[in-house]
Amino acid sequence: MIKSFTMRLGLILALSIATLVFLLTIALTSLISHRASDSLEQEIGERLSTTSHQLADKLDFYMWSRYQEVQLLQGLALEDSDATRRLLDQVQSNIPAFSWMGVTDAEGTVVASTNGILEEASIAERPVYLEAKEGPFIGDVHEAVLLAELLPNPTGEPLQFVDISVPLFQDGTFQGVLATHLSWAWGKEVLGHFNRTLHEQVDDTDLFVVSERDNVVLLGPDNLIGKPLPVSFTEGASVKEWEDGQDYLTGMSIGEGYDEYPGLGWRVVVRQPAAVAFAPVEALETRILWIGLFASLVTAVLGWLLASVVTRPLKRITETASLMEQGKVNTFPHQSGIEEIESLAFALESLVTSLTESESERVHFETLANRDALTGLSNRVALREQLNQLHTSKEPYVFFYIDLDGFKAVNDTYGHAVGDELLVEVARRLQALTIDEVYPVRLSGDEFFLMFPRHERSIQDIQEIGTSIIDTLSQPVMLGLISEKVGASIGASIWSPAKPPHVAIEQADDALYRSKANGKNRLSFHESFE
Repeated sequence: MIKSFTMRLGLILALSIATLVFLLTIALTSLISHRASDSLEQEIGERLSTTSHQLADKLDFYMWSRYQEVQLLQGLALEDSDATRRLLDQVQSNIPAFSWMGVTDAEGTVVASTNGILEEASIAERPVYLEAKEGPFIGDVHEAVLLAELLPNPTGEPLQFVDISVPLFQDGTFQGVLATHLSWAWGKEVLGHFNRTLHEQVDDTDLFVVSERDNVVLLGPDNLIGKPLPVSFTEGASVKEWEDGQDYLTGMSIGEGYDEYPGLGWRVVVRQPAAVAFAPVEALETRILWIGLFASLVTAVLGWLLASVVTRPLKRITETASLMEQGKVNTFPHQSGIEEIESLAFALESLVTSLTESESERVHFETLANRDALTGLSNRVALREQLNQLHTSKEPYVFFYIDLDGFKAVNDTYGHAVGDELLVEVARRLQALTIDEVYPVRLSGDEFFLMFPRHERSIQDIQEIGTSIIDTLSQPVMLGLISEKVGASIGASIWSPAKPPHVAIEQADDALYRSKANGKNRLSFHESFE
């Protein structure tokens, strides 16, 4: 009779312990995996959105550069066609992206052009002439019409251009148009570079550049180029089902132009199969669940074997587990004297440790999302969060927008590996600055950003700080056996609580542009700096 009762009690205790630990595991698994999954999904989505934003910025910056160059030529004199042709040929030689450049008279007849192509022909009915009669014109990507048979085309693919044209005036009288066709091949090169870089970091990703005008894919997978994008998006990251029936995690950004270049509203879309993007999330959830199930099995077996002699200690353990599920305690009571009970307590504590480590992994992923992988400085994501917290500040901040002078030459001469070493050293010097509460950020490439409280500093004080930073960054750097140095240009602005932070950043960027234009290696204040 006693033996029979003991066996039934052992079964009840084993099942009870197994059930309790399983429920505890499910509760903790659900909590931790949910938080970890949300964090991972957000980090993955932000990574794709950041990539699309970087590509949109790259395309807009390239177009801005060409737009600036065309505007610089707006003062052409039309009296000497030969001189004009030589100038255009020289510009094309230096900037091959200009497939064709020409100057028309007031009626739209080409009077001078690169390599003499289309000279004496009329482009009066073409948008590149019509739209530019009143002001600068930038046309979206289109196939060649007049130039299709006249320009070299080694690939045999249809030639595509982006038009940039400006009116030419003399003494206030319209004299004609400076018209240019910018080869769309540069866009493919930029996309190819981003594809190579992205595929080194993330598997199975596709990049698209889509026209705002008609939603047609300008760049992307070959089977979709020239076709309308089959899915509609809003800016940011989202999961959408595409025409192939597969779900994709997608990030989208809209090009907003650069400086005075208004942009063409190109939308940059990055997609990755949802199954690939969220594979780490599913793996984490599965790992946590298996750890919990294994721990439940261990405790059930121990309970079955030891129930007859450990009823009281097991009761204490189950009570503690219940309290842990409620969040009132986080450790199990120490057991001594019975080796099996000690093992059971250790197994349960290992379960909690494993789940806690998984939570630590989640925190680690959050840290990675906010740090630049090369330099360890804060990145754009972290800067955005930092700027969002400025609304609680009542004190003005100084913004420094920093761009290295001569970095491209180092990169081109010694390679990207040496260039990366140089960027790491620049980041180390920025981190070593002795400015109170300074916050250094790597924006992209060789662009950095600093912000720190003004603390009643005068413009002279801030000028001295900026000059000291330029001197610090301009010191030689030993890169292996090579000693190199670069300069630094800085644009400064002041943020006050009444001003949106992004406005102050744009003002610092404008001031940086002025530093570059005035000879580099200097600090310039934005005109609103007080």
